[in-house]
Amino acid sequence: MVLDTLHEQHLLTQGEALRDMRLVTGGSGLARQWASGDSDRASAEASGRPQGARAVVISGSCSQMTNRQVARYRQQAPLQEVEVTRCLENADAYAQALCDLVVAHSDQQLAPLLYATADAQQLQVIQREYGAQRSSEAVEQLFAAVTLGLKARGWQRFIVAGGETSGVVAQSLGVTAFYIGPTISPGVPWVRDIQQPLALKSGNFGDEHIFPPRVNRVF
Repeated sequence: MVLDTLHEQHLLTQGEALRDMRLVTGGSGLARQWASGDSDRASAEASGRPQGARAVVISGSCSQMTNRQVARYRQQAPLQEVEVTRCLENADAYAQALCDLVVAHSDQQLAPLLYATADAQQLQVIQREYGAQRSSEAVEQLFAAVTLGLKARGWQRFIVAGGETSGVVAQSLGVTAFYIGPTISPGVPWVRDIQQPLALKSGNFGDEHIFPPRVNRVF
């Protein structure tokens, strides 16, 4: 059975009805209801609460909402736009350079933003010049290398925008399961693997304030 929702109450109803089913798939908003419904909600949220002080924001989504989120956050935080040409020419060296940039801003209050987010017109130009699949794969491979590089340098918080990008980051970190923690925005909770906390969202989830204003601080 495939279910959809129109509002929060639908998620609450589905969460209660599906709690004991053997196999359930769906968005994080559905699983969030199980954490909310636990008799010990504080304990459930504590399991997924982020730990560690070093953070980075990675955005690969080109959705309208992510464009708005990136536009807002870039007014406040250090940032670097990902260049597709450099991804294709020498991805390893470019990933190293981006890791160095993140490290250089690690003492600031706001986490650095690495983004390949582009509006519809920019995206068409990129895809026309490099090919849609080729350019997309190059950026995702870059983000995988950056994730591994930052993890090796002690980074523990990854805030990721984009469904495919979230999958790339989670796979690079070796995540097999995670705890669901406090909500950042409707449908977007913190989640924490055994080793590192994550915030993963599909492109159009969240509002313009999705990127936390003080992600470099311990919650």
